[in-house]
Amino acid sequence: MDIPPTFTGNPLDRAARERRDPAWLAARLADPASRFLSFRQLRPLVAEEGGTLRLAWRPAGPSPVGAGEPVLLGLDRDGAARFAVETAPEAPETGATVRFADARSAAMRLPPEDAAILAQARSLVAWHASHGFCPRCGGRTAPREGGYARRCLSAACGASHFPRTDPVVIMLVHKDDRALLGRSVRVPPFPPGLHSCLAGYVEPGESLEEAVRREVEEETGVRVGVVRYLASQPWPFPSSLMLGCLAEAASEEIRIDPAEVEEAAWFGREAVREGLTRWRETDGFRLPPPITAAHRLAAAWVGGASATRTSDSGAAGP
Repeated sequence: MDIPPTFTGNPLDRAARERRDPAWLAARLADPASRFLSFRQLRPLVAEEGGTLRLAWRPAGPSPVGAGEPVLLGLDRDGAARFAVETAPEAPETGATVRFADARSAAMRLPPEDAAILAQARSLVAWHASHGFCPRCGGRTAPREGGYARRCLSAACGASHFPRTDPVVIMLVHKDDRALLGRSVRVPPFPPGLHSCLAGYVEPGESLEEAVRREVEEETGVRVGVVRYLASQPWPFPSSLMLGCLAEAASEEIRIDPAEVEEAAWFGREAVREGLTRWRETDGFRLPPPITAAHRLAAAWVGGASATRTSDSGAAGP
């Protein structure tokens, strides 16, 4: 893939060693050169000028009541610290050109480096918002290491917890000159005409290849043979790692699981090619937008891209 996947290419130095030092962190928080990216209900603050959208970085200021703890994102190229912080829900909009925006919509317009920082920031802010209490004992937790850990405040527990990323396999299943695409059962539902690659979470004790084969057969009844890994992509909704694969089908009959898939069908290469160009449209057959792993997988298959063969182990027979 010539163009790096959306949400990759983060330019910040995450300062893994320095962030362990509370004094260093306190100095960065007080440094006038440090900049902060605000979120409101996981929507980032963005600025638009002349049709260009960017993340809206601000210097430190009084924190509104209810604001979260700042999370260190890293150091920029000039060595200045960058933080993310969830503001109070009632925090006002700042103006017509500076606003809190839907993260997914904003990502399609942000420069690649800003989109990558957004992925890191939104995932961390979301994790902190849902981990205020210890899953081991129920006690309150507090952030540590600049936001890359939380520790239980109970003296009897003291457990440490770390931000998680959920691995998700997403696969373009193909046979001869056709690709298997479907419509997921989810809330909110897929818009009319939108089709995508099959996908699912990797389960405990399961390899990438096993997850691909299991998910495809569970959702559509189609058996998969060779699995080829193509590329990965962070997906900050809330925090997943999409593992993109090309998967060779070993059977053709489709038997969908209605609890998982609304419909699934085989589509020819030209139909998929056309669907990739129609992602902006609101009806008719089309694929997801270019920020998604599904779009990139379909584009790679249409273009005949090569991939790394991962394993034949456990492959289904013909």
